[in-house]
Amino acid sequence: MQVYESIGNAALSGPTYVTIGSFDGVHRGHCALISAMLAEARERGAACGLVTFHPHPRSVLQPGVPVAYLTSLAERLELYASTGLDFAVVHPFTQQTANTTADEFLQMLQGYLGLSKLWVGPDFALGRAREGDVAFLKRYGREHGFEVEVVPEYVWEGQPIRSRRIRRVIELGNVEWAGAWLGRHYGFSGVVVHGAMRGRTIGFPTANLSLSQGRVVPANGVYATWVWIEGVRHPSVTNIGVRPTVNGTHRTVEVHVIDFDGDLYGRSLQLGFVARLRDEMKFPSLEALKAQIGRDRDRAAEILARDPQVPREPRFEELTHTADWAIKVYGETRAALYANAALAMFALQDATEASGPTVRQWLEVQATDAEDLLVRWLSELLWLAETEEVMFQSFWVEDIGETYLRGWATGRRGRSEMAHIKAVTYHDLYVKPADAAGTGWEAQVVFDT
Repeated sequence: MQVYESIGNAALSGPTYVTIGSFDGVHRGHCALISAMLAEARERGAACGLVTFHPHPRSVLQPGVPVAYLTSLAERLELYASTGLDFAVVHPFTQQTANTTADEFLQMLQGYLGLSKLWVGPDFALGRAREGDVAFLKRYGREHGFEVEVVPEYVWEGQPIRSRRIRRVIELGNVEWAGAWLGRHYGFSGVVVHGAMRGRTIGFPTANLSLSQGRVVPANGVYATWVWIEGVRHPSVTNIGVRPTVNGTHRTVEVHVIDFDGDLYGRSLQLGFVARLRDEMKFPSLEALKAQIGRDRDRAAEILARDPQVPREPRFEELTHTADWAIKVYGETRAALYANAALAMFALQDATEASGPTVRQWLEVQATDAEDLLVRWLSELLWLAETEEVMFQSFWVEDIGETYLRGWATGRRGRSEMAHIKAVTYHDLYVKPADAAGTGWEAQVVFDT
């Protein structure tokens, strides 16, 4: 992929397909737009690329408001290249850029990039004061000889995918949802620097990461993480916070690499956040802290031993069903099916926005058959959500049979502003293998709202 430092540095004769945006995170929605653009460009023999801005436009338009990135510029360029794009233009966003009219900007795209088709989302606008909205672009394109393709907003599991929403859930610590929306575990890299070395004295040495400014960092707490050391992936447990047990005052990111013995000082480590384990806590003694870190390590190792992947396909879809909510759910196993059904039920209620203390709940459910088990499992979770005021966000079914289920639900204290599900019904309910070969499972559930 060819990289140009500004639109004026490119000299493409066309025809070219171009999309424009910050593309921070390069999430599923971005990738879907790029994939559709690439497919048509290849059919028509056109070059295909994007124009992005650096720094983020908000840092110029709202200079007093800090901007936190999901991805560094270098990471974005690497992700762009992985999609198969032919070129990327990193155009400097300055006050002069902000004052450029839509007409002037489009002239640049045609003159330097040979624009033949512009691909945008439904809310896209460019130029001074966002004057170049979709209606303007279509009219201008007809008059000046290029097409405009408006790609519908990308929805994943009933949720519109936007970079700002991914930033929000990461800042709340909901790294599982962030990974699902990004299409990969969220992470960042940092250089290991010297710390107080307290972890080593209690048997859990940690690597203290120095992070570049302006990156989105998950909420304070403890996480199961992957860490890459010289290209090799290792299981780890990561603490983010101020270390209240030792009266810490500044925020740190500390990584304990499980079953690793080596000098990491000065090395650059890449982190990938898999699951949130708990909130940051103040313990009465270092011995109590040591005991909890041991439990955190064991739980992180258990989670990572399953090698959890971000979903490649949607785990559920919302169905049209009169005045009620209905879902169709998928899972590779029955355990995954029931966990995904719970995930869907809380996603419909926007559980990702809960921001209170972390809650982890063990559940045991008995029923008469597979369908009854699904209703009872979801109903128990719904009852706990209402009585304990908790929005569950992740689920793990540890053991399941035809008539019983045992598993965990983890979430945050709080209530959603959206409509609440009143009950799980037996109407149109089914649980069955997804196909005749018996590979995978599917279920349908209708909720009373």
